Amino acid sequence: SNYLSFGEEAEFNMLTGSPRRFKEHIYTFGELELLKTAAIYGANGAGKSNLVKAMHLLQRMVVGQWDPLTELQTFRLSDRFAQEPTRFEVEFIKEGVPFSYGISLLAGQIVEEWLYQTHPRKADALIFNRTTENGKTTIEVGDPYYRTPEDRLRIKLYEEELLSERQPLLRQMAEARQAFPEVKLAHSWFANNLTIIFPQAKPSGMVLNFSRSPFFRNFANDLLRSLQTGVAGLELETIDVDQYFGEDDKEEAEAIKKFLASRKEGGYLQISSKANDVIAISEGGKVVVKRLFARHADARGNAYAFSLEEESDGTQRILDFIPALYEAIARQDTVIIDEIDQSIHPYLLKNLIAKFVQDEETKGQVVFTTHESNLLDQRIFRQDEIWFAEKKPTGETALYPLSDFDIRFDLDIQKGYLNGRFGAIPFLANLQDLNWEQYAAAE
Repeated sequence: SNYLSFGEEAEFNMLTGSPRRFKEHIYTFGELELLKTAAIYGANGAGKSNLVKAMHLLQRMVVGQWDPLTELQTFRLSDRFAQEPTRFEVEFIKEGVPFSYGISLLAGQIVEEWLYQTHPRKADALIFNRTTENGKTTIEVGDPYYRTPEDRLRIKLYEEELLSERQPLLRQMAEARQAFPEVKLAHSWFANNLTIIFPQAKPSGMVLNFSRSPFFRNFANDLLRSLQTGVAGLELETIDVDQYFGEDDKEEAEAIKKFLASRKEGGYLQISSKANDVIAISEGGKVVVKRLFARHADARGNAYAFSLEEESDGTQRILDFIPALYEAIARQDTVIIDEIDQSIHPYLLKNLIAKFVQDEETKGQVVFTTHESNLLDQRIFRQDEIWFAEKKPTGETALYPLSDFDIRFDLDIQKGYLNGRFGAIPFLANLQDLNWEQYAAAE
């Protein structure tokens, strides 16, 4: 609540609703049933990307990449929110343990923060609750989570001096050695099991995973071939760091060698490249550079190597997704992709999503925003997997699932969406009233 286009509290969840179709789309955790995927639709400016930004901001705050004073943008279309706190809360499961974590910020300071271990049939168990009022911070920790007298002393020190008013307690407690294992577990979900991809992002990890894991290599090549990208396979090139940079950039090569010399064997450094994921890595006592090439075959089966920069925008975008998709399949990771349809043909995208949700071996979740109405297909999605973002008259973003509507399972929901039946599309009633002739005449 009170963030960007969200004024009042808005909720998005991946709990199963009333539809009972497509059982293979569901994960069961004890008494919980959770969905593998969710698609979020909405017009430009409706606020669907702001949901992704909210999740990204929370992640960065928890893992230590963001200070709440720098870029917290509250809802500005109503004066009553000026003195209201901004509030984020997320529920997640890590290694079979369900958690609820939330934080409340006002004027760049954390005024409340909480972590619970949740239970479907009994009261949630408090792990910690932190409140700040009139400059005084109070921290309450649930009794089962105090293991030693040192734990109590550490919390007392946090209250009195060690904890900054802009630093999440979740991060501070997770960094304590040999203490608060439940907090460490919750923190690790943000650090290791949540991936967020924006339209212009160039996620790393492709080369490193490709060089270290034969399973990842097979996954990447199988996916590219099955999506008919024209790529017969990816190939890894390994060259000496001095050869890669040449005489003109010898100083940069020396700087990289010096940096990696202070790291353990296998330490690596990301090297910027327009479309390729290039790394320098310490291997076998020397520093080498690794990069990927795409192998294409002509009509006679002759193979040719192309740089990834030469691939289409759509193929490059798929390459961006591959490391995250692999983690969502192999582990219980959550992947959130903003504008998944950018540069990717709808047919490829539909088949990629169908493969993910129908495969019973997948373990994670994929959430994405999109404008692509061709994906609105009840042969692929359950009704509770499709969400809409719509601007209310107040300028606030509202979120709601397709399952809120009473519709048949055989309805053409793409047609219904484009006709405005479910909202969340641009209102173009006044477009015909625009008098462009006056501007042409003025010239």
